[in-house]
Parts: sequence; structure tokens; C-alpha cells
Amino acid sequence: MSRFTLRKCLAVPTGLMALGIGITAVAPAQAQWSTPVKPPAGCGSTASGVPALALNTAGNFVIAGFFQNTDGVFIVQACTSYDGVSWSGPTTIGQGVAPAVAIAPDGQAVAIWQWASGVSSNIQASVRPAGGSWSQPVIVSPHSGHPVIGMDGSGNAVAAWAPLNLTQPVETASLPVGGSWTAVHTLAAQGGGVNLATNSIGGVIVTWRSASLIQAASGTVLGGFAAPVTVGSTYAGLSALTAPRAALDNLGAASLVWQAGTSDRVVTRTAGGTWSAPTQLSANGSGGIGTAIDGAGNAIAAFGQLLQTGTPTYVSVRPAGGTWGAPTLLSALNDKGFGGVVGDDAGTFIVTWKTSAGAVEALTVPPGGGFGPGTPVGSAPFMNLKIVWGRAVVQTGAGIASETVN
Repeated sequence: MSRFTLRKCLAVPTGLMALGIGITAVAPAQAQWSTPVKPPAGCGSTASGVPALALNTAGNFVIAGFFQNTDGVFIVQACTSYDGVSWSGPTTIGQGVAPAVAIAPDGQAVAIWQWASGVSSNIQASVRPAGGSWSQPVIVSPHSGHPVIGMDGSGNAVAAWAPLNLTQPVETASLPVGGSWTAVHTLAAQGGGVNLATNSIGGVIVTWRSASLIQAASGTVLGGFAAPVTVGSTYAGLSALTAPRAALDNLGAASLVWQAGTSDRVVTRTAGGTWSAPTQLSANGSGGIGTAIDGAGNAIAAFGQLLQTGTPTYVSVRPAGGTWGAPTLLSALNDKGFGGVVGDDAGTFIVTWKTSAGAVEALTVPPGGGFGPGTPVGSAPFMNLKIVWGRAVVQTGAGIASETVN
């Protein structure tokens, strides 16, 4: 039996019948989100896109954004907190754009970003020991790209990057606890839209777009990668900003979603490493897509749907060893798009979206629970959703709201 309990059916509005979308709703999960608290102005927003945010199970936070100073130079600034309420910073840690951050169980933070001078560019990184100061930036790679970063449960970090124009290599490097960045490893000669997922025991999946293909490389944070595999296809002209998204549990099971032109697709991987054939989640995808998986292998995919009324958010669920179910409507039909989805090992899933009025709502699905209405947690223009054991946070334009889970 599925762990996702569906309790109340709604009528399908006219116009959705043609999409073949079933709409269901259930009694709401109870969510107790805190009042949003704004970080310092230097870290609470960014010149382009969503600020980078990470937290650990001890409640330590790190945020990074990039800004253009009065000299016209883009700088990367970071803030840290022990509770999400009181903050240190902003501290300028380097020059560049598109930072990504991670924080270890002991509070050590790592930031990585794309440095650019207007003539050349590379990948740089800085480390802040728990209670210490940010190090001088080091060059991780001579190539450019928008980086992503993840950590295992011991604090070992792995990063990957590639440019948005799909013309340079997809690369990765690792940072062992107490050590230095490893030599760069090339996963593909060309690619873009890079993303990654890690688990607490050191597993990692890096995903990217390569022309019209969706590719993935599996490995370990410190032990390298197997050869990439092609898991599906996409529209060749689609922007690399529409990156594929993966989720990975501690047993090695995974789910991976992407937009293929106007459709949304998903594949899963067994704990033994075998990828499935793609499943089409919808034929009218727009407004973002994401996935999460719990410790038992139950997976969820969340995505926006472009309709005449707006861009509402839907989810599809897959019980461990089962198949993907029909999409379920979460938001109002005139809402404005999917924001994010996360899950933890215990089976808590959270989905966020933006309403037609510009508010951000979150739906918390506890282990064994069902879908219900969202809870207001902040306001646009951006949403940043994270979860660790015992705590979930949403960062919006109104600040950071948190919720105790499990």
C-alpha cells in the first residue's frame, strides 16, 4: 500500500480533462512554520536568481549572494548563523557570481562560485571553519560555469560546474574534511545545466544536459565516478537553466526529473544502480520541476503546469518499487508556479509554490500523511527550500521561516 494517503476527491475543472490530469486533495497536514526572519541585507537577496542557502542538523546556517558594488564589480558575500535568527556578516569572500554553499555537521562552511574579470573566468572557493573566518579564495578550476555543491554526513564536499551555453566541460572536484580540493575530473566534454545530489554515506549523482540528452554520472564524494549514462532526451534548444534534478537516498535508490520541451519526465534508479525508462509526468510542463526521495525509496516529483488560468503546482508520487501515480493538484489553478520540493530519510516531504498574489505557500506531508492546502510562509520574489533531520526552512523575500519536522 502507498504511504501517501488520499482522502478526498475534487471535481476535475473543465479544460483539465483534456490533459488527463486527476485532481485529488486530502485533509491538511499540520504545519507550524515560524515567522520569517530576514538575514542581513547583504545576504538576503542576490543580483540574479536565488541566494545560496545551507543548514545542518545543529541549526547552523550559511547564506551567500552576489552583488555589484559601486565600482561595477560583482562580489560574493556570505553570512552565517547558529540559529537562523542572529547573523554574522555580510562578509565579502571573493569576486564573482553564482555562489553555492554547503555546511558540515560541525559547522564548517564551504562556498564555491564563478569568478570573472570581464576577460577570463574560473571556479573559486573559500572555507570557513566552525567559529572561524573565511579563507582566501583558491582556484578550483580554470574553466567557468555555475557551480553546485553537496556534502556527505562527515562533511566531505563535492562540487560540479559547467557553463550555461553547453560549450565547455562538465567538471567536478572534491574537498575532503581538513584537506584541499582534489584535481578536477571531467565528466563530459560539453554540457550545461549541472545539478547534483548526495547522501549522508558518501554517494553522489551529478546530472546535466548535453545537447538534447539528459545524462548522469554516479559515484562517491571522495571516490570518483563511473562513466556517464544517458537517461533520457530533451528539446535541444531548451535553456541550460532548466537543469535536471536528482534525489538520492542512503540505499542508493534515486529519482531524476527534467523538462523535455513542454513535457515533464522522470526516471528512477534502483539501489543496485539500474536506471528505468523515462515516464512522462505531464505534457504541459512549465514553471519548474523537482524531486525528492525518502529513506525507504518512496519518491515524489513536483512541477508546474501551464494552463490558461495560471501555472498551478502538481505532484506525482511513486511508492518504493511501484510506479508513478497520476498528478495531484496542490495549489489554486491561478497560482504562479512550483518553487521546490525536499524530503528527508524519515519520509517527510515539503513542496512550495507561489500564489497569484505573490505569497509563498508550503505544504508539509509528514511520514504516512496526505496532501492538503498550503501554509503561507513568506513572499516572492524567490523561494529557497531546505530540509535536514528535524528541521525544514524556507527562505523567501520576507526572510527565513523554519518548521520542526519528525
